Amino acid sequence: MTVRPEVVLARLAQLARALAQIGRLTALTRQERARDPVNQFALERALHVAAEAIFDIGHHVLAGRGLGVPAQYRDILPALAAAGVISRESAARTEGLAGLRNLIVHDYADLDPERLWQLAETRLEDLRNLHAELSRLPELGRAR
Repeated sequence: MTVRPEVVLARLAQLARALAQIGRLTALTRQERARDPVNQFALERALHVAAEAIFDIGHHVLAGRGLGVPAQYRDILPALAAAGVISRESAARTEGLAGLRNLIVHDYADLDPERLWQLAETRLEDLRNLHAELSRLPELGRAR
């Protein structure tokens, strides 16, 4: 298998859109967030899409390079760091992303809205940095 630039670029575009929405939503005041429950749903969906895009890219790159593909989401970012695809710092700063994804997907009824907003506010820059690192994949070459 090989890393297909069109696959990575499509996921990077999804990630960029999700990060833009997270940025827009976190810029809302507490009152604006609470005024419309759609804001909470939008944040959950944007975080979910961001996580899925990152894990899809990671899985595709690891498989495409012939490296071992982890069986669990939580092992994808450390595997990318070990392969030199992303920095170890980025992997460490986003290590809880798999857990967050699992909460959003499986334990959605028990999500703490305040905690979700806090995570979005404090980790958005880490996700943006991860997007930037993944955008520099050598396999993307001129496709960027």
